[in-house]
Amino acid sequence: MLAWISSKLRPYLNGPARRVFRRAADALLFPIGSINGAVRPTDAVAVTFDDGPDPQVTPGLLDLLRARGVKATFFVLTSKAEAHPEIIRQMVADGHELALHFDNHDRLTTLPLGEVRDRMSAALRSLETFGKPIRFFRPPFGAQNLSIYRLARSKGMQVVTWGPIAEDWVEQPPARAANRALSEMKAGEILLLHDGVEMPDGEAPPTFDRVKMVELMLDGMAARKLVPTSVGGMVDASGARLSPWFRL
Repeated sequence: MLAWISSKLRPYLNGPARRVFRRAADALLFPIGSINGAVRPTDAVAVTFDDGPDPQVTPGLLDLLRARGVKATFFVLTSKAEAHPEIIRQMVADGHELALHFDNHDRLTTLPLGEVRDRMSAALRSLETFGKPIRFFRPPFGAQNLSIYRLARSKGMQVVTWGPIAEDWVEQPPARAANRALSEMKAGEILLLHDGVEMPDGEAPPTFDRVKMVELMLDGMAARKLVPTSVGGMVDASGARLSPWFRL
């Protein structure tokens, strides 16, 4: 309903008016809000990775993050985690935050709710075998309706959305992807990146150096005095900004 109202009002609202509308909607719908940033001032940016682990990318990425002393949040697909448990164990050993994406990269809003419930429960149990409680969930494609939101909350997970992106599912030079994210990045936001990339059938994933992209991004963040951290690290220190997020 909110999305429908917003789409009808948008042509009549300028930038400041849209921001006022957004703040009012966030306050009204706070009980069903998903985490989309920090609520109190901070110099942190939460760094998140989706769709992994990828045996061709994730180990090198973990090496880079370890060398830089950075802790991130990995929203993993449990089908891949079960195929590469050694990578997940290394994530945990390095102090990264494990979070659930799902078992496979399916659009949950197109599935029967009972199926989503059963698969979410099984995926959560699978991920928790690596010894860490799972606090956060991000639905594939960000596709979420109220029932899926309530289901994740009933499992003890908070839904996490995102702000700046690198469009790293598109073939491009690493520097362009890094600059794309940096151009939108502000303190207190949640950065969306991918260590794995799930593509539609028939489409090839990009082949550019994803680790180099992250290296350049961390350099850019350091130059702007932004501190990369995990979702939990940021919201535990600065509180969670909640906003309704429903999309097909």
